[in-house]
Amino acid sequence: MNSKNGEKHLHKGKQVIPIRYSTLLASNILISRSKLYRFKAMTLVESKSNVEITKRSMSDDEEIKDALFVNVSIHFVENFVLKNPGDFCVSTNLDGVLYLSIVAHPNKTKKEGPRVINLRIEQSGKEYVIPGLIFARSSSMGKLIYQLKNENIDILCGVLDENLSMDRLLGPSSTVMHNIHLTEKLITNHKILYRDIQMMIYTGEMKFADGKIKEAIFEQILHCRPGSTEHKVFFEKIVNGKALSNKNLPIRLPIGAILTPPTLIYENKVELGSPLESFLKSRQSELDLTQRIKFCSSAVRILSELHQCDIYHGASQMENFYVEFAGFKPKTMKNYELVFSGANGLLIQGKSDNTVHVVDYDSTAPEVAFTRKLTKESGVFNLGRLFEQILKPDLIQSYKEESEEPRALNEMRHLISRATHPNPTRRPTMHGVVMMIRDVLQKNTQSTSPINIVHFDQFTKN
Repeated sequence: MNSKNGEKHLHKGKQVIPIRYSTLLASNILISRSKLYRFKAMTLVESKSNVEITKRSMSDDEEIKDALFVNVSIHFVENFVLKNPGDFCVSTNLDGVLYLSIVAHPNKTKKEGPRVINLRIEQSGKEYVIPGLIFARSSSMGKLIYQLKNENIDILCGVLDENLSMDRLLGPSSTVMHNIHLTEKLITNHKILYRDIQMMIYTGEMKFADGKIKEAIFEQILHCRPGSTEHKVFFEKIVNGKALSNKNLPIRLPIGAILTPPTLIYENKVELGSPLESFLKSRQSELDLTQRIKFCSSAVRILSELHQCDIYHGASQMENFYVEFAGFKPKTMKNYELVFSGANGLLIQGKSDNTVHVVDYDSTAPEVAFTRKLTKESGVFNLGRLFEQILKPDLIQSYKEESEEPRALNEMRHLISRATHPNPTRRPTMHGVVMMIRDVLQKNTQSTSPINIVHFDQFTKN
């Protein structure tokens, strides 16, 4: 924040927005444009849900309370609620802070598209106020918003140097078109598949946005506190999932969500898949060295494909991968494919903040302890550690036996050594690891396992 000629300047990338001292505290206003977590500009579609602000709002907050989004992230509001210029909504974020969010009209002179203005609302004594805006204060939240909409919108436009209007108040029903619902009441025919202290997975039927009633898989987070790490990751998965949904990458993405309790909705497969770690434990006796190397090959191919799109994960671990059933081929052979389990933790080259504050020294690349930055090179290091975990049964067996270890295992051991080299510049690229494992599989003996691991083929997906 710099000052010049009696003005404050709010920096957003290369843009500087002048803000006068007398009317605005910029720390309470968030202006969002093409955000780091978004891959394309806002889609201008018709707003299908709105709540009319009436004069009754002058005396009570009934309409505002009905339209209030509680404990949601700002990113969620910008991606799933607000659509057209003139749309606005009221929400509390994951830290309980109240925001009024408005979609500004495009600035034709600056050749800019629509963007979201987020105004923080605070309660000061018996009044609701927007800090820094002396004209934005009232005895109730409904009255405050009514006055902004009908009496002070021109002043607000002048202060922010934005073309604003408040035409449509959007409430929770506006997210139904994205298969995102407030509660789980609409789900029928529950059948629990798995439950532990952290998560419950069940199947059920629900009416989707296309009007069809379909069966889906629901993954509900148990005992989730608002604002907790699990709650924030839940919203990351929803927001990032939308950004990646049209890229047809090997990522397991939700097709909808329930906000309370936090539940992700996934397409129902013929057979329920499982996290990679669980799959390796339950099918250990059925997997041989060849199939475990194919798991390694699938993991690196997934990350390599992401790298081709300038997307990477600088510290991927076993928990980031999921095994999905891929049918029978031939009729007696079960095929499985590996996918990335959700979009949280993925970084966009040159856009996402790759800073880390807590470092796991056992699994993270050594340079991250000093740089506090996740990179493609640190991702290769973690991949090497992942290979060690996948091949653990074969590595342990080779230590116990006096006979010479299989050639394929020996080559994988050397590959792991190169991937986990302490010097990041000496590590191979993801594509380089793909080529090396391909050579290992071509030289390896044929598998005798009743399970076959197939690579995700993005060109055969609908």
